[in-house]
Amino acid sequence: MSDSHLHHQMSPQSIRFCPLCGGALERRAVPPEGKREMVCAGCSFVFYLNHKVVAATIPEDEGRVLLTRRTIQPARGKWTFPGGFVDWGEPVEDAAVRETWEETGLKVDLSGLLNVYSYPGTPIVIVVYRARVIEGAVRTCSENDRVEWVVPAEIPWEELAFPSTEAALRDFLSGRGF
Repeated sequence: MSDSHLHHQMSPQSIRFCPLCGGALERRAVPPEGKREMVCAGCSFVFYLNHKVVAATIPEDEGRVLLTRRTIQPARGKWTFPGGFVDWGEPVEDAAVRETWEETGLKVDLSGLLNVYSYPGTPIVIVVYRARVIEGAVRTCSENDRVEWVVPAEIPWEELAFPSTEAALRDFLSGRGF
């Protein structure tokens, strides 16, 4: 499923019923700005569609970065770094560590926020941390078929999964970010 397909499925027009009482949703102007939102005709619950948050890490070791090759859509067969959606109520930092463990078999310590990435038309915010490995052995998972340590000169720039993958790796290599 592509990001645009997900975005299309979760547009305000596609949500029809209130998650609280099951009443019909209708577009209404909502204070204070008067922005039109989906509002329940029964209980007046406002159904805001919010961004989903992805937490990711760029693990580093002796000048190399850890990349994974995806076996799932979107961007199947392309390279990225470990990351995934933050669970409801889960701290973003914890999600970054958890996703890295699930996707690579490595436990990491976060060594700082690299940057936050978002793009027009895509309801996803990507939070990327610098990380260092503290234990574990590299392995693949159901979402990837290769996990490799790569020196900067060997980063497959033409085969990266997402705009945020390239932007974050460029920020990482240039020493930019927070």
